[in-house]
Amino acid sequence: MTQPNVSLTENRILIISGPTATGKTDLAISLAKKFNGVLISADSRQIYQGLDVGTGKDHPKGFKINLIDLITPDQDFSVVQYQKLAFQKIIEIHSQNKLPIIVGGTGLYIDSIVNPDKSTYFIRPNKFLRFFFNKLSTSTLQRIYRLLDKKSFDSLNNSEQHNPHRLIRKIEIKLSGKDVINHIQINKNNFNILHLSLTAPTSCLYPRIDTRVQKRLDIGLLDEIKNLLKKYSWSDPGLNTLAYKEFRDYFNHQKSLKDCVDVWRFDEHSYARRQLTWFKKQTNLHFIDITKPKYLLLALDLVKKWYNLS
Repeated sequence: MTQPNVSLTENRILIISGPTATGKTDLAISLAKKFNGVLISADSRQIYQGLDVGTGKDHPKGFKINLIDLITPDQDFSVVQYQKLAFQKIIEIHSQNKLPIIVGGTGLYIDSIVNPDKSTYFIRPNKFLRFFFNKLSTSTLQRIYRLLDKKSFDSLNNSEQHNPHRLIRKIEIKLSGKDVINHIQINKNNFNILHLSLTAPTSCLYPRIDTRVQKRLDIGLLDEIKNLLKKYSWSDPGLNTLAYKEFRDYFNHQKSLKDCVDVWRFDEHSYARRQLTWFKKQTNLHFIDITKPKYLLLALDLVKKWYNLS
């Protein structure tokens, strides 16, 4: 296929999103080869160095994906930090006359690109408040947020209401007293964004997820965790994430391996459902059902039309 010329690529961003196990990276690489693209990860788990097996960094050899392995597992990383690095990389890729392709399933990372002026991204984490709130139970956090903003609390789904990290962030934002902040110099109107979001029924996703879970166990996830625990603790952000936290009780001799694997599968299924819900609420994106026979051709056709190449 003829590569798009400079005038076509200079302000464009292609986004490939969707829940886990939908084949986002494979599609992104295929499109990158056809449209002179460079990949930028939007995966909040792959930012951690050393978390390779559990986060699925078994990417095709010889094809670089930017913004992975950014920090060690004991470090914190915010959406604002991601956004800054992502836009720096986007501008760099445009300067090379290439197409930036954002690929991943972390909704907030993608939203920080699509809606860069969203005010809450610029409310920095309050370490003092977090130190205090991290000692509180989920039910106490729920009561605090309900007192601060009952309407917002009631609008949360069940998973969000029982996610202490999400509750702490929402309380933190509310207590900041900041409603509109415009610290970013990037305007989304500067970019021509095409957002393709892969999707599938859970009856299709769950078996794909279960296959990946078994594969990651087979290629050494437990050994990876064992080595990580020589340097880091379960309370560190990296080990307190999906595919790792589920094995805490196994390594502490409190649960069997089978029980922990079952919990991991359940958590992966739950995460996929949350991702599906997140993307369904977004606007200006094209859903592509991977169960359809010609979904890859549909994705290719949408990108070609975006470039007016069809």
